[in-house]
This record gives sequence, C-alpha cells and structure tokens, in this order.
Amino acid sequence: MKSIIKIALVATVAIIAQNVQAQEVEEVKKEVSEDIVSQVSALEKRKEQLTENWKQTLKRRIEYINAQQEKLDLSAAEVEERKKEAAEEIALNIENELAIIDNQIELVKRTGHMNPYYGTSVEIGLGGVDRDGNRVLGVAVNRNKPGVTNYDRRTYGETVFAMGLNNAISDDADIGDDFSIGKSTFVELGYAWKTRVFKNSGALQFKYGLSLQSNFLSIKDNRTLESLEGGNTFQEFPFDLKKAKIRVTNLVVPLHFEFGGWKKEQKEDYVRYRTGGKFRMGIGGYAGVRLGTQQKLKYKENGDRIKTKSRQDYDGDNLVYGLSSYIRVTGDLSLYAKYDLSSAFKTVELGEVNNISLGLRLDL
Repeated sequence: MKSIIKIALVATVAIIAQNVQAQEVEEVKKEVSEDIVSQVSALEKRKEQLTENWKQTLKRRIEYINAQQEKLDLSAAEVEERKKEAAEEIALNIENELAIIDNQIELVKRTGHMNPYYGTSVEIGLGGVDRDGNRVLGVAVNRNKPGVTNYDRRTYGETVFAMGLNNAISDDADIGDDFSIGKSTFVELGYAWKTRVFKNSGALQFKYGLSLQSNFLSIKDNRTLESLEGGNTFQEFPFDLKKAKIRVTNLVVPLHFEFGGWKKEQKEDYVRYRTGGKFRMGIGGYAGVRLGTQQKLKYKENGDRIKTKSRQDYDGDNLVYGLSSYIRVTGDLSLYAKYDLSSAFKTVELGEVNNISLGLRLDL
C-alpha cells in the first residue's frame, strides 16, 4: 500500500512539473511572439517615415534647383532635366531602402531580432562608446530594435559634472578670511537637456535640468561653528583640529541660455546644428531646496583619533537660488562659476554667509 502511495505521489509531482514547464514554455513563446510583432511594427513605421523623409529631400532639392536657375542662368530644359534626374535618384533610393527594410522584417520573423548574432545586451561604462557609437554613462540596455531617425533633432540630453574651489562672501568678511581657500571645495552632479531656440540657427539654446550640489567650507584658526542662545558663532576648539568642515547640500534646477558658435550639418535624411568645438557660453541661474547642512570634525584626544558629524541648519535658507555661468574652454570642458544669493548659514560674526564657487565643468 505504501509503495502505491509513493508511486502516486511521484506521478503527481511529475505531472505538476510538466504542467509548470509547459506554462513557462508558453509564456516564453508569447513573449518572443510579442517582441517580434513589436519589431516588425517598428520596421513598418520606419518604411513610412523613410518614404516621407525622401519626399521632403526631393522637395528641398527642387527648391534648390529653382534657386540655381537664375544664379547659373539655366534654361527651362536644363532645369527640368535636373529635376527629372533628382526624382529618379530619390525613387531609386526609396526602392533600395525599402528592400533593405523588407529583408530586415524577414530576418526578424525568422530569428526574433535584427541581428541574429546578438539579442538584448547591456553596456556598462563611464564616458565610453557602445557598438552604435552612443556615449555610455552608467548602464545602457540595447534591445536590438530598430529606431527611426529624427530629421531635425532640437533637444539633447547630457550628464553634467563640475568641481572646484568654494568659499564664502558675507557683509563683514572677505573671501578667505574665515574659510580656507585651498581646502574649501564644491562638487556638482546632474543631468541637463538643451533645446535649440531658433528653427534655423544653433546660436542660442535653452539649457535646463536637475543637479545635486555640495558646497564645502573649511573653517580656519582651529575653530568650529556652534549654535548658542545668542546665535551661531565660531568657538575655539580645545584640541588640535585636523579638519573642521561645513557641508551644505542642495538639490537645484539649473536654467541657462547658452549661445555661441555652431555649424550646420545637412544630409539627405537629417539636419544637425553642431556646437562641438565651438566657443559657447552659458548665462543663467538655479533654484531649489536645501537638503541638509553638516559639520564634520577630525581631531585627536589623548592620542585617539576622533571623527564627529553633526547636522544643524545654522539658520540657513531652505529655499536656495543663485546665479551661474560657464565658458567652454575645450571640447566638453568649461570654466564654471556660481554664486548663492540665498544664505548657506548665519553667524554672529559674519551675518549671512553666501557660497561662491569657481571650477571646471564637464557636459558629457
């Protein structure tokens, strides 16, 4: 009797396993089928877009031929001949490219993706370039699906990284009086989009995004910042300080108008207004919120190394805003400056303290 029960249990488990496996296979088949349909649909849309792009190209070429008629003193017959040649060339281009896409559709139906040698892939890097020539910042997923070329792309996104020297301006002190110039720094990391303002010119672009800013101030003369009943004040520390640094962290939305040199690049299927390698300058500002203020101390007491961190607002503004500007030095590198109009904190000795920063900025 026990043997029969064991056999029945084994058979039941085997049947359940087979059903689960069959369900998993069906789910995989369904996912693959949906993926193929999605890719084929995208390719069909590309065919429509391709035809429309070539029609627009033909229209622009005919306009160019008409403009050249008076300039080169062409006869009506010569003009018509050039238009006929342009139309025949465009028609042949459409025919050839549609044939290529039709072959891609057949390839997708058989293999499940555009390139039979690889499917979905993950690219990991920092400032590197993937197989399609796109810059990789962090992790990029390539699902090997067709895209559609945007004829006139007006908005681009890029990572922003900046760092350099930071200090403070107040009513009762100058830069460097209370905070070390060499040890006070700032760092900024964010993402920004820039949109071309004018339709047929790259001279002016509007740049906007989101950034995390950390401003550091290293206190001089073996002092710390303390909150007392009479207000925030600098106090002599009883031990030899290796570090006394205040960090103010803000989350801001930078807004800039960027202007300067540009170069138009026009092909049959796209037009781009390139600004790389040209003099560019951005003027604007930022606004956001303060995330927190922290004072970090490092010192020795009775031979022991001690580190302390304390969080207080020190009567700083929670709403932060300021002015900023950058000038391109070379490539993606710019000289960058910013000034907080809002106060980082307040002290009895200095009154309102405002951060001012100067450094280098990378727009990748």
